[in-house]
Amino acid sequence: MLVTPPRVALVSTGGTIASVGRDRLDLTGYAEIGDMRAAGALLAELPELATIARIEVVELPNVPSHALGLDGALAVARTARRLAADPEIAGVVVTHGTNTLEETAFLLDLACPPGTPVVVTGAMRPATGLSADGPMNLVNAVRLAVAPAARGRGVLVLLDDTVHAARDATKTSANRLSAFRGGELGPLGFVEGDGEVRFHHAVEPWAARGAFDPAGLGPLPRVDVVVSYLGADGALVDAAVAAGAAGIVSAGTGAGYPTPEETEALERAAARGVVVCQATRVPTGRVTPRPEAVAGGVVAAGDLNPWKARLLLALALTRTRDAVEIQRLLSR
Repeated sequence: MLVTPPRVALVSTGGTIASVGRDRLDLTGYAEIGDMRAAGALLAELPELATIARIEVVELPNVPSHALGLDGALAVARTARRLAADPEIAGVVVTHGTNTLEETAFLLDLACPPGTPVVVTGAMRPATGLSADGPMNLVNAVRLAVAPAARGRGVLVLLDDTVHAARDATKTSANRLSAFRGGELGPLGFVEGDGEVRFHHAVEPWAARGAFDPAGLGPLPRVDVVVSYLGADGALVDAAVAAGAAGIVSAGTGAGYPTPEETEALERAAARGVVVCQATRVPTGRVTPRPEAVAGGVVAAGDLNPWKARLLLALALTRTRDAVEIQRLLSR
């Protein structure tokens, strides 16, 4: 009996996975060329995908991910949410540059209700590079998108055979194929060499997952990130307020400690109605909320890195300025 493969929507946004280098050994300078292949060209080189799924391509503008603004990321989120809501589509795969992949994947996790799998993938080597990783990443992303075990887990990130939760995935190497890590929780699972998808633990529930519909959102409120360092004063905090920031994420040292001068500036900002989110510049660990701080308009990022906390705070500010409600969305 002939079984019809499931439908998978492929949302193409460009990035290294589609990039063309000068030659097969150009693994670093290809971005300067700015040439990218269309998704159809990538699929033409992967006839094996036809045995896994029927791929329907949705082409969005091909841009390097470091050039993708919030408007562009919201367009990806709107597209993914719309496709995931189609009962005829078994899964959605988004190809994306790795520089800001973790941020767009996190935004998708905020925008797409758990259910139909949404998988974000990319590559560390260009499409023309010797031993390019993009083709296998794309195959495995499709395998993951149609896997029954992937349903209900929120947005997933797949590179180097490894599955991460979008909330936790972060790029930890500028060059290596195994660039992405899942924080202290580690990977959720793997796509094995024979195509089997194996999960080792579940995704923790989270109030903000799928909670924001980007369809009706205009430009997001301005939220700036201020990174602390030895001897930092409050000039950058004051500059963010002067630029019109509705929120500020403070990437403090250790468990979330800005300098005394930065603290004074953040207190001035909070007094003016700016919502302050305290995060840490440290790769892992948690900034714990303090009730007295929340009462004063200062929330804690928990285990979110500053870049992801910024996105969640910006979306939250489209609904409320209540620090208690924003803290609920940030907390896991």
